[in-house]
Amino acid sequence: MKRRDFLRLSAVTAGASLIPVKTLSAEEEVRLDPSNPQAQALQYTEETPIEDERCDNCIHATGDLDAEWVGCNLFPGKKVKGAGWCNVWAARP
Repeated sequence: MKRRDFLRLSAVTAGASLIPVKTLSAEEEVRLDPSNPQAQALQYTEETPIEDERCDNCIHATGDLDAEWVGCNLFPGKKVKGAGWCNVWAARP
């Protein structure tokens, strides 16, 4: 590699590292719409029909489990209501 090519590549790489990358913060995550086809297939509801089975005590729940809206491995990038439920619910160990 010639010195000139190396310097040109270095300049491009350094410039690219200055470009801001947008990431989703917890506040920007989308809440799951119960009318979503996947949510309907799993019978997701924002109010549990079974007293002790809630999204916030399910093995698939992620993030802050004390929050009103929690993450879910079944719906990546979306939040589900902590008091919600779906038919894939499984107890946390």
